[in-house]
Amino acid sequence: MINEAIYELYPSAKLIEKMDGVYSVYDGLRNPIAIDMAVVEQESQVLEAEAIAKQEAKAQLRTSVINKISTTLTSEEKAWLEENL
Repeated sequence: MINEAIYELYPSAKLIEKMDGVYSVYDGLRNPIAIDMAVVEQESQVLEAEAIAKQEAKAQLRTSVINKISTTLTSEEKAWLEENL
């Protein structure tokens, strides 16, 4: 999520290179952009937490839909539904 955080924090960033653990960021004209890695890492953690929350919400919604639909299904149909949704 580091790259996503850089693009989020530095909208003019067009190219990100990583060599030996060091990030170099450039604009569209290949001019270097100074970045604050502490801020980037913090933003990366925020983006990661948001992605996890989104996945969890999607999983909960899936479970809710399956439970509502499956009230009239046989156990075999419910198993099929859980595998295929």
